[in-house]
Amino acid sequence: MDLIKFKKVKIIKYKFKKNPKRPKRKIKIKTIIYLIGLIFSFYLFLLIGAQLIKKNPQRKNRKNNNKILNITNFTTYSQGFEDFVLYCIFYDIDNGFYIDVGANNPNIISDTKAFYLKGWHGINIEPLPDMFKLLLKYRSRDINLNIGAGEKEGVMPLNVNGFGSTFNKKYFGNNRATIDIKIYPMSEICKKYVPKDEDIQFCKIDVEGYEKNVLLGYDFTNYRPKVFYLESTAPFRPDIPTHQEWEYILLQNGYAFGFQLSINRFYYDTKVDYIGKRFLNLDKYVNEYKEIQQRKKRKI
Repeated sequence: MDLIKFKKVKIIKYKFKKNPKRPKRKIKIKTIIYLIGLIFSFYLFLLIGAQLIKKNPQRKNRKNNNKILNITNFTTYSQGFEDFVLYCIFYDIDNGFYIDVGANNPNIISDTKAFYLKGWHGINIEPLPDMFKLLLKYRSRDINLNIGAGEKEGVMPLNVNGFGSTFNKKYFGNNRATIDIKIYPMSEICKKYVPKDEDIQFCKIDVEGYEKNVLLGYDFTNYRPKVFYLESTAPFRPDIPTHQEWEYILLQNGYAFGFQLSINRFYYDTKVDYIGKRFLNLDKYVNEYKEIQQRKKRKI
């Protein structure tokens, strides 16, 4: 057999030359300064924008123009539909702010519960210790104060008589039990507890004959609720009107009478353009809402 001769094949290895390294580009000082300036400008823009949002109260209590007044689905917690009247005025306000002087029970006969459930918050002033404890329990988002409101700072005896508790000695009930309560003027309370630039929607005052003293201590220049709502008859005597004792204070400070519902009177700030118009059809809305509630009761 012939031997097969294998030729040696030379394997040629090609060495690929690596690309020469590109020289590193030096970052110019002008570019660095430009980038720093750009970052600083962006930060300044964000800072100014945040300040503008903070100073704009309508950002906190902004109107929702897409909302319409819907009286059918509203649930009332007030004694006589007072919260419904306020709802008809502020139905399109999200995250509103209220002041409740004489807040009492946060769940029973409460004029602010419907708004709290809607996402609002505010200040509750309640001198009765047991009611104050309930406020702490059920109104964690609110500022709850176990004090009284009056014309000037001091200590006053509070006649303890349930919903009829009062600082006015003229209306002390048969229960002569009293407790001493610290009193502060509303001007000081608002200065300390109302958030800066907060837009106050309404202030309710139900203090059983002590309304005049509360109004005399109010700062109408710096803290102007769009609506004041006050009980306007003597405690346990709905046949005796008392608004003539204190109404002049509101009128002299730019408020006008807008509506009366049973023993309660509503006043609006004449310096706010749209708010007076919200009072025009309140009679109609209240009557319709009462009929709706009566129909619901008959079904039950």
